[in-house]
Amino acid sequence: MVASKQIDYRFATVGDLAVKTVTDPKSGRTIVDQVLVHDEPVKSTDRFWQSLYSRFGFGGNIFKFFGHEEVFQRISTVEPRDRLRLCIERDAKSGESRLLACSNPAKPVVRHDALVDMLGRYEGQKIRYCDGVVQSTHIPRAGANAFQIGGDEFANRFVISSPIDGYGQPSIFLSLLRQICSNGMIGFAPAFRSTLALGRGEDDVMFSMVRALDGFGNDEGYAALRQRFEAAAVSWASVYEAQSLYRHLVRMLARRKMGWDGAAMADASGVAGLPADQSDLSLSTEVVESGSPIISAFHRMTGDVSQLYGLANMDALSVKRQRTLPVKAKVLDLVNFASELATHHLDEQGARAAQGWLGTLISSEYDLENSVGDFDDFQDFFLDRKLNGEISLDLQQVTA
Repeated sequence: MVASKQIDYRFATVGDLAVKTVTDPKSGRTIVDQVLVHDEPVKSTDRFWQSLYSRFGFGGNIFKFFGHEEVFQRISTVEPRDRLRLCIERDAKSGESRLLACSNPAKPVVRHDALVDMLGRYEGQKIRYCDGVVQSTHIPRAGANAFQIGGDEFANRFVISSPIDGYGQPSIFLSLLRQICSNGMIGFAPAFRSTLALGRGEDDVMFSMVRALDGFGNDEGYAALRQRFEAAAVSWASVYEAQSLYRHLVRMLARRKMGWDGAAMADASGVAGLPADQSDLSLSTEVVESGSPIISAFHRMTGDVSQLYGLANMDALSVKRQRTLPVKAKVLDLVNFASELATHHLDEQGARAAQGWLGTLISSEYDLENSVGDFDDFQDFFLDRKLNGEISLDLQQVTA
């Protein structure tokens, strides 16, 4: 947890809220800059708006036709249960306050102080906080012994994601720790997730959390996760899967979720390696490719796909063809590459996005699953297919 952060819970009605708007210099549209809570201006977040939409069952498109105050007053008039519990994050270092989320006061919430105390008693590891959610890694009581996949040692772990702003319920995700460099891969997918019930009203939610920490076990889930990793070790990655990760890396760099040199950004004044006066400039794909060692390392791992297939732009290949052509890396290489970035080189939001990409990848069948059993070497893949005329057929369809 960040020592400078303080979590404050306030109560208000929808009618008590007001907004301050500004004009976006890029689009020229009017956007919300701050929300007034009892006349106190606080910075609004996307999570707050999503929680508000979920609370009262409407969408953001309504603000295209009606003003914010008009909508708030209308809800307050027709909805008898319009009272809200607001969670405000205050940063003592910067003096900024952010409105994280709103929730139903009648429902229990994981309180920040109680959660920190519990995680300390249960020796939670890698405790990370971002946008109202605390994420902690734990060792299961049973089944934590190390095992090998593809020459690397792994061990079972589980991650508890606890929203302290009241929006959503705590969830447990299965995780594998790659011990050689302490990389943690989290199964951010429904197949590897369990949700904790918190009870009702003023119930003490810590009992549910403590039960999970004391007795969590999911042998079937861990077996399924391990099987997906074993399959990844014997499956060549397809062009489609590699390009998916590549586009994800470019987005992380362009949105400043990852530093210019690949390190997590500690300095908010600018992207690492770029002058501070250029930190507000958008990063083009060409600049990202020419300046990032992370992108260079990615190309060394997969090979230059454009050069391999003689195409200036891989988007010229249909998705169907991209799924049938391999790169010079296995799916497990992509998994280890993405988990290395998420663990050591991305900021909190970027790490979650990378783990989400990983969860989506491993929870579905790989494009070239178990292909290493048929083609031990990358070149063998093409030699056998060339003899069968499949490669020539692919190229004819591309040029056509």
